[in-house]
Amino acid sequence: MNADIAYRWRKQLVWGLALIIAGTVILLAQLDILDIDLNPAHFWRWWPWLVVVSGVTKIIPPTTSRHFTEGWWEIFFAGWWYVSFNHIWGLGFGQTWPALLVAWGVGMMLRPLLDNIFPPSVKEQA
Repeated sequence: MNADIAYRWRKQLVWGLALIIAGTVILLAQLDILDIDLNPAHFWRWWPWLVVVSGVTKIIPPTTSRHFTEGWWEIFFAGWWYVSFNHIWGLGFGQTWPALLVAWGVGMMLRPLLDNIFPPSVKEQA
């Protein structure tokens, strides 16, 4: 099985699992088993988790170096956004934006190294 087909399969698997988890949490909250605020206005604060799920689908093997670095970038970006937007540890966008430059640089440096670990996909060979 090549990496592109495996990527489509794991993408469906991870997103399906994410929907099952989200549905279960909302159902348990509706049944008053979990104490979660279901006000739709508060859900927008959790959108970075969608980006994390997208990133996870790209780093689960078998993968390519491109998918792997993109997946880690998405996970890092979602974490950075969540920390900055919610002022976790007193940090906001003004203090944390240089972390994006550092992560971008690390990704650029890792990509050639990862090319030796992960086999290139058919599209990358052409």
